[in-house]
Amino acid sequence: MNPTFKKLFLSPSSWLLGSAILVAGSASAATTAAPVRQVVTDPVFSQLVDAKARVELLTDQAKWAEGPLCLQDGRLIWSDIKANKVSGWQATDGVSTWLEPADFQNGHTLDAQGRVVAASHGKRGIVRQEANGEWRTLVDTYQGKRLNSPNDVVADNSGTLWFTDPTFGVLSKSEGYGGTPEQGGEFVYRYVPQTGEITRLETPEVHSPNGLAFSPDQQLLYVADSQMAHDFSKKTLAHRIMVYQVRDGRLSNGKVFAEIESGIPDGIKVDALGNVWSSSKEGIQVFSAAGKSLGKLLVSASDTSNLTFCSDEQGSWAYITAANKVLRVQVAKGVIGR
Repeated sequence: MNPTFKKLFLSPSSWLLGSAILVAGSASAATTAAPVRQVVTDPVFSQLVDAKARVELLTDQAKWAEGPLCLQDGRLIWSDIKANKVSGWQATDGVSTWLEPADFQNGHTLDAQGRVVAASHGKRGIVRQEANGEWRTLVDTYQGKRLNSPNDVVADNSGTLWFTDPTFGVLSKSEGYGGTPEQGGEFVYRYVPQTGEITRLETPEVHSPNGLAFSPDQQLLYVADSQMAHDFSKKTLAHRIMVYQVRDGRLSNGKVFAEIESGIPDGIKVDALGNVWSSSKEGIQVFSAAGKSLGKLLVSASDTSNLTFCSDEQGSWAYITAANKVLRVQVAKGVIGR
């Protein structure tokens, strides 16, 4: 059976209207509760997400959705980490299994050749899908010791990969194969596929690096610090986004960009205008490049993990992974910039 695909609309009062149009399905057609609510804290937010923006629920059947990525063929993929698979969605076909088993892949990106690169908890490394469909491990050690459980990965314009390596996956029985951390901490790395060079970056202010995102000119790198995910009862643990200057492959001048309440920053993205979009327990929080709160997309889910931006013939979208749900919210064309 195909997944449920619902279309709803944001009203001028920032609530989605109650009626739902069933397109095809596995979720209940009777479910009409609004999956997203808009909160505007700065008028600029309305230039990013219109009050009547379209919102579509693609599925509510995931165990824990993460790592969304749009492929060159128009398909959206995302990690269903606790199910150890990667799912996909296309408007014509609905939801399908894209990869299973998936070695507990988490974050995804595309390299300069359009190949899918993934942070794999199970492989404890960064892996890439080759032209023949096989997966190749690019890097899984640093100074002779196994990495922890890479969480997110981004590619810069030169093809170099930047990734985070917290211990969340290796310590979780539901998100990896288990094992013992060997690196003595949680770090951010830079890896050059052409040479095999791996560098541990200087980010002393970051305790548990998670999501990564470059500014549009790639002169800044934003790093989500999700330390509080190790123990949510300890509110003094870090739950913030740091920003670093990027120069000659190194990071410097780390500063606190934003504190995230409630929950933690997990996946983060920067739009073409330089605004930073961060996941949080309540949904997506959006900040200007100066760190000013612009607004929120409150998602009806137990948690929200990540997002990505993509365009198709219907418009520009922010795809959101939120616990068991995957949704997309229509955004202004300028958000994606192409």
